Amino acid sequence: MQQSAEQGRPLVALRGVARYFDVSRPWLNRVIERAPRLLLKAVEDVSFEIRRGETLALVGESGCGKSTVARLIAGLYRVSRGQIEFDGQAQLPTASVWSTEVRRRMQMIFQDPYASLNPRWRVADIVAEPIRVHGARARRNEVRERAAALLTQVGLSPDDGRKYPHEFSGGQRQRISIARALSSEPKFLACDEPTSALDVSV
Repeated sequence: MQQSAEQGRPLVALRGVARYFDVSRPWLNRVIERAPRLLLKAVEDVSFEIRRGETLALVGESGCGKSTVARLIAGLYRVSRGQIEFDGQAQLPTASVWSTEVRRRMQMIFQDPYASLNPRWRVADIVAEPIRVHGARARRNEVRERAAALLTQVGLSPDDGRKYPHEFSGGQRQRISIARALSSEPKFLACDEPTSALDVSV
């Protein structure tokens, strides 16, 4: 019964989601100039559902809010209005937008791989970090083997794990980001133009 209920409900559901950014001038300037607050409506009234095994692509011009929607789903931004549900659980109204269990089952691949990779960490540590955080019981050698297998899966060498992000091309850094996103074996991936930096041959 539980399995049929899971299959019947969407994995991800957005219901009337909106996100506003406050782009007003500082408070004191507004008081002196008697200027109102300015809100940028980045996302307005977005609703859709994604079921298990489905892929949904958001297509639109630059600046229309695609990345904002992905970050809202991943819990990096709070919704200004509406609700987001993951596998029947709604986002929390507290500081941690998603519970630890939901965060383990959801990962994001960012549009700019270099900005999302810690420049002071070796690649093997970057890829292994989600495994350590969400699978604390894994042994050190198991984590290392899993990171090496993921690097191989995305077309890199396990020896590349000793290097730092700045030693790779843009396409290689994107592959590192993909390996990191896959490392915790998530049920859902939010991909923000994940192939933009990859070579056509890849």
